Amino acid sequence: MNRLFKQLRLAGAVIGLACAVSTAHAETYPDRPVTIIVPYAHGGVTDLYARSIGDYLGRHWNTQVIVDNKGGAGTMIGTQHVSRAKPDGYTILLTSYAFTSNPILRKDLNYDPGSFEPVMLLGNSRSMLVVNSQSELKTLDDVIAKGKQSPGNLKFASSGNASSPHIAAELWAKEVGVTITHVPYKGTAPAMNDLYGGLVDGIFDGPSSINSVRAGRLRALGIAHDTRHPAAPEVPTFKEQGIDLVFGSWFGFLAPKGTPQPVLQKINRGLNDAIKDPQVRGVLDKAGLFVSGGTPKEFADFLAYESKRLQGLVDAGVQLVVQ
Repeated sequence: MNRLFKQLRLAGAVIGLACAVSTAHAETYPDRPVTIIVPYAHGGVTDLYARSIGDYLGRHWNTQVIVDNKGGAGTMIGTQHVSRAKPDGYTILLTSYAFTSNPILRKDLNYDPGSFEPVMLLGNSRSMLVVNSQSELKTLDDVIAKGKQSPGNLKFASSGNASSPHIAAELWAKEVGVTITHVPYKGTAPAMNDLYGGLVDGIFDGPSSINSVRAGRLRALGIAHDTRHPAAPEVPTFKEQGIDLVFGSWFGFLAPKGTPQPVLQKINRGLNDAIKDPQVRGVLDKAGLFVSGGTPKEFADFLAYESKRLQGLVDAGVQLVVQ
């Protein structure tokens, strides 16, 4: 009995010491630069969000917040990097839909999806089909006609395999009965460059593309939303045009699993404060993001819902699996 009592006292002391160290770490965090990993190429909308929020956090935490773009392999390069990072709060991930789709759709996943701690859901967007303004595809009917006349000749770009633009394109193609060729890139920016250059026919991007539409570089043909988007009220929904498609991406912050809870809470508070800042909010609103915020638990529940919904599509026979 005495031996058991001593073991319990020792275990309690160890737990107490760990809690004390964790609390002390949170009180001084961050005392050195923090890195936000963006698993997409520089210049895309995820990069835009990271840099705007990173600037805010840097000012209010009184330390440098670095945005590091590690695009490629359908976000797996950057995501794997964070999964292997030290769980101390100094390396966090800002990612999007591929985080939920990759574990379901990819056979070559190079990280454990369970090696992350949800921190905060930044927000949601909606997919908008845009084509080059100089393209012969002037209406949605033109796009559908091309897809039916020459199966596979209709090329849709995306920010990577299993990304939301990829899933949106496949769901749209299934809904209208055409065969497309999917062209993945390391992020939205390089995909857009090839769209501007006429190398691909279109992309399902977020409402942030409306700025290029209004500048005369792109033409918007439809948006996958229940109603017209407030950031792009001139763009008709797919439902208005007889296509039952509501779909979009999400954006959120995660940290390596094992990051102390007090540190996660401090990061969460900083992020929630950031999205209330008028300058940051202006960037998010202009890009057409429906801003969320909230707790790590709420984000965890959201991720579980998104995974279940996509798995349901796969189980129903929708061909989305990435080889």
